[in-house]
Parts: sequence; C-alpha cells; structure tokens
Amino acid sequence: MILKNILKEAINGDLPKDVEHISITGVTDNSKEIKKGFLFVAVTGYKSDGHNYINDAIRLGASAVIGNRDIKGLEVPYLRVENSRKALGQSAKRFYGDPSNQKIMIGITGTNGKTTTSYMLQQILEENGVTFSVIGTIQHIINGNKVDSHNTTPGTMELNSLLVESRDMVVIMEVSSHGLAQYRLEGIEFDFCVFTNLYHDHLDFHGTMEDYFLAKLLLFEKLKANGLAVINGDDFWGETARILMGEECQSLCFWKIQSLRFSHNQL
Repeated sequence: MILKNILKEAINGDLPKDVEHISITGVTDNSKEIKKGFLFVAVTGYKSDGHNYINDAIRLGASAVIGNRDIKGLEVPYLRVENSRKALGQSAKRFYGDPSNQKIMIGITGTNGKTTTSYMLQQILEENGVTFSVIGTIQHIINGNKVDSHNTTPGTMELNSLLVESRDMVVIMEVSSHGLAQYRLEGIEFDFCVFTNLYHDHLDFHGTMEDYFLAKLLLFEKLKANGLAVINGDDFWGETARILMGEECQSLCFWKIQSLRFSHNQL
C-alpha cells in the first residue's frame, strides 16, 4: 500500500510529491518489529520514547517515520503530526482495511462488570449459532482459539491484527479507560457501546472522577452512524452519560426493577 493512502486520515493536507507514493509493507510503533518497507510511528510512552529509536528503525529498513517532535536530517522521510498515538491508530485502520467496519462490534466499558457482561453475551450468541470473537481482560478468543491477554484493551497494532485475524461475525471487546485515554482504539468503530457503572478506581492515572468518566465517555464517540448506546441508568455516571449524549446518540437505558407485581389482566 502506498504511504498516501495509509496517511489519508493521519495527515492534514497533501504529502510532498516525492513521499506520497512510497510503498509501505507494514506499520508498527515497535522498532524491534521493523522490516524492510515498514512505516515506523514514534510514540512517546510512559516508560520509553519511540523517538529515541527512530535511527534503529531506519537501520532495520523503515521507509518512512511519523512522530510528534521536530526532527530533521533523517535518511528517510519524516512526517510530523500533533499526536502520534492517534496517527498510529488512523494509519493501522487504513493499512488493515478498516477491520472494525467488517464486523458487528460490541464495546463494553465500566469499572465493574465488563467481563461478566461479556460472558453473558457470549452465551446468548452461542445459543443462537452466532460466531464471536472476544477481546478481554482474562483472555482473547479468536476463531475459537483461546489465548491469555496481557491488557484489558490491547495496543493499537495488536488490536487491529486480532480483528483482521477474526473470521467471526461478532467481536465482543472489553474497553478500558486507559485504552481509551491512550488512543489504543483510534480508528475502531462500534455497533453497540455498553456502559456498566463507574466507581472510584484508576484515579492514580486519571486524577479525578470527572476525568475518569470523560475517558469512559470517549467510547461512545466511536459509535457507527447507526450504532446504539446501552447504558446503566441506575448508575449516577451512566445517567450523566445519557444526559450528555442527548438526542444526538441513539441510546437504550436500563434500570434494575426492585419489585413489580402484575395482575393476570395486566399480563
């Protein structure tokens, strides 16, 4: 695939003429995975900075590099973007052929209940003869094969690779606030987004409950045009999410019914 097509969403404006037709054989943010013809996306991480490995990537065969720093004098074209994490997801989406739009995607977020909800959906789908993949906290299930997972939401490249590998009709994905805040799901779109609840957790990362909530809310920006938001209305933050999304988002809100009595005439 040529660089121009891969970067259609990641770069605003036209690429230089001598750059846009470079042939790209792969995309990665890990310099150790570089092969000849790859696009290397330098991402500033929490433990290491991908910009420090640009020369290693070029030595291993990278044909082009994306980053968010002002760098000059490289042996290959370097394209600066405002947010290289976001550019990585956008580039992966284009390179892999927009895999989430070829599946029925279900994203589940919340402090508690993601895995339980995932298991319930698996049971329903299985009993109705619908094939499904699972990307979750405990394990990933792709085409019936189970592997242990390392993060609730995998990194951008692994996530796209799993979607491409899947031959199943539905993908059930547990979505963490970390994954959303770190743009791991950039370029992924969902048919159904589920909000379970929000409790005090991960505040070492998010700082406040409000920021934690806003990170969770990012999932609903990834709904497809006719997508449906499914929200727990018994949860304060769930009800807040429903109000904030308003009529712009098609939503289904559910509540726990404590006690209902029906007469025969009512039934």
